[in-house]
Amino acid sequence: MSLFGRLLGSKKAVDGIYKGVDALVYTDEEKANYYLRLLKAYEPFKVAQRLTALMVGIPFVLIWILCALMIAISAFLEPCSTDQVCRASILPMRAKELATLNNETLGTPFALIVTFYFAGGAVEGALRAKVGK
Repeated sequence: MSLFGRLLGSKKAVDGIYKGVDALVYTDEEKANYYLRLLKAYEPFKVAQRLTALMVGIPFVLIWILCALMIAISAFLEPCSTDQVCRASILPMRAKELATLNNETLGTPFALIVTFYFAGGAVEGALRAKVGK
């Protein structure tokens, strides 16, 4: 039996002390491994984040495209000559109402989702730049 084995009782105790001292020092390699594990654990959240952005973003943008098409189509309709209700004046009015409703219902959630989606990377980059200096 070695000297350490006699003093400390067993090789397991020596290994435990070595691992405890090693755990006190946090090397760059351990930081990199920890960061890779963190990124791997973060992947499902990124998928959910993208899905949420698509669920709100696609309808929001499609409604805006529809409003733009309605206004463009109304430009080609024949103007009304009498006081009767005509499509040339109703279509842009309805497009503006739809755009307002779109902004009131989907505008805020879309803005928040896009802000959180892009701001996370921007804040992380700014913190890394500050720590790097």
